[in-house]
Amino acid sequence: MRRPLNAEPLDAPHMPWMAENSFDCVEPSGRRFRAIARIGTPERLPRDGKLSAYSRCKVSLVPLVAERVIAGDNNFQALCLSIEFLRTMLKVFAASGGQVLFPGTRSHIDLTSPSFLPWPDLERSSKRARTRPSKKRSRAKR
Repeated sequence: MRRPLNAEPLDAPHMPWMAENSFDCVEPSGRRFRAIARIGTPERLPRDGKLSAYSRCKVSLVPLVAERVIAGDNNFQALCLSIEFLRTMLKVFAASGGQVLFPGTRSHIDLTSPSFLPWPDLERSSKRARTRPSKKRSRAKR
């Protein structure tokens, strides 16, 4: 019998945080706040009776999501599922009208990218394009 994924109790205070990233979030009302995503070091738990061994990671996305534990078959899967859980929660926030921005900027985070980096800033890019002098190539006569 297997334990259900993502259904672990919150009794994992001993699991240290291994990664942290900040995002600036803007609510539909316009209020801006800092959200901090954290993932704990994966922890392997042994087999317990008829239940098989599994791994888990502690995650949080303060102030949007309370701390919880995400579990998987092994450390790698628990870590991958933890990252995907945080990505999904940020997507839900954006789908409900919020914005997820690179800290200190107005650049939206690409929530589909594994890097969580911002989309290119079109306003800045268009200003650069207008200020660059154009180079004309001269054609040599043949």
